[in-house]
Amino acid sequence: MNAKSLSGYLIAIGPILMMATWIFIWPALIGEGAPENAIGAELVRANIESGMDNLSLTVLVATLAGGSMLAMMLGFTLWARSLQGEGKKGALLATIASITIPVAAAGFMLGMEFNFAAADAWADKDFDNALIVGAVSEYINGAEPSFSWTFVSLSLVFIGIASFLQSNDVISKTIAGLFAVIMLITGILNFANINADPLFMLWMLINIAVGINLIRLRAQ
Repeated sequence: MNAKSLSGYLIAIGPILMMATWIFIWPALIGEGAPENAIGAELVRANIESGMDNLSLTVLVATLAGGSMLAMMLGFTLWARSLQGEGKKGALLATIASITIPVAAAGFMLGMEFNFAAADAWADKDFDNALIVGAVSEYINGAEPSFSWTFVSLSLVFIGIASFLQSNDVISKTIAGLFAVIMLITGILNFANINADPLFMLWMLINIAVGINLIRLRAQ
């Protein structure tokens, strides 16, 4: 298994696990969390309390979701590295992406750490600090626009362009082109205060298509 095939598996499996976790596993095992109209301290408190009935289970499910995201980030990094090389079209774009994506992934990990820290503080009945730490996590992960997400989407646009330029078959060019366009739209809408859930689902689906195509290319 080389970098291209491993990246394919990570990019394809990551979204499937993430969607399964957030759509089915989390609501079934943890609950729905805060009401849709909750804001501020009420939102933070509800999100923390929803996972405190069984903290170990909450941490396990959250780790599965976070691990799925990190698997995708690793897959994108490996995909970008496979597009580097002397004389390859778009190699410079791929090089930039291979550097910026791991940095952004570290930011996502930091947000997860704040979530876990808030839960630990709440379990210790340190409610004031739990709300403060939880608020930091909430606004890191849910900020609009998101500084980290801006660089992730831009980096993925670069990867899509590099892959499009280097692809030799219609299927690969089409998937790479769609991937670049979707990520460009996602990056732009990051600055708009709209419901991004449908676009997020579209990103998950195109990720699966990208992963399957990378696996297909390796099998040829």
